[in-house]
Amino acid sequence: MANAEADSKRGIVKKAGYHHGDLRNAIIESVVRLIAQNASLDFQLKDVAKLVGTTTPAIYRHFESKQSLLVETAIAGYAIQEDYRNRAISLSKPSPLARLIAIGHAYVLFGRTHPGYFRLMKSLETEEMLASPEYQSLRTKALDLTNALTIECMEAGLFLEIDMAVVKTSLQTTALGLGHIYSTDQLQYIAPEALDDESLVARVFEVNLGGLLSAKGKRHVREASQDPFKAQR
Repeated sequence: MANAEADSKRGIVKKAGYHHGDLRNAIIESVVRLIAQNASLDFQLKDVAKLVGTTTPAIYRHFESKQSLLVETAIAGYAIQEDYRNRAISLSKPSPLARLIAIGHAYVLFGRTHPGYFRLMKSLETEEMLASPEYQSLRTKALDLTNALTIECMEAGLFLEIDMAVVKTSLQTTALGLGHIYSTDQLQYIAPEALDDESLVARVFEVNLGGLLSAKGKRHVREASQDPFKAQR
């Protein structure tokens, strides 16, 4: 419920949310809860059925197997992540650097508020998920957007003249690392003094990107690094 309220305040539409009687989405939401709780895919469909309050045969009327259920869950997760991404971009400053970092903030917030989806999509991908054309299409769409904004930043002279692969990997490492820390509640062990620091993610992006930026990029990175969701908290 807390996640749903937070999403509502930020203007995020939770596409995988379900209303009473929508068994298919209730099953997906229960899978996400089990992944968040177990930090693995080590559960059975009977566990899902118990959590939903239905039967295993009822699940098979919607999904042909556990693997197909995981694929559909991952696709639903990408839909939610896309909502966060689009909202972040709409709230960010217009510069390509600000939009690029806004996507990073959306990525971290997604991990923070939907740890089950985040874990499935970022560290527990299955062969069936990777073989799904729809899943791959959503993944490619997200990567194409960040790549395009990275190129815009380079063309605008905001990044140093360094290997594009280094820039993309550095950006992904920062966002993925922060998302993982928040999705697994590791901040309480890593930096407990920062648990209530809502500026932490922005400051980490600013510091980690500093080595990639030109003098021009450094002049406005602090403003570009600001959390686009901050005003809605």
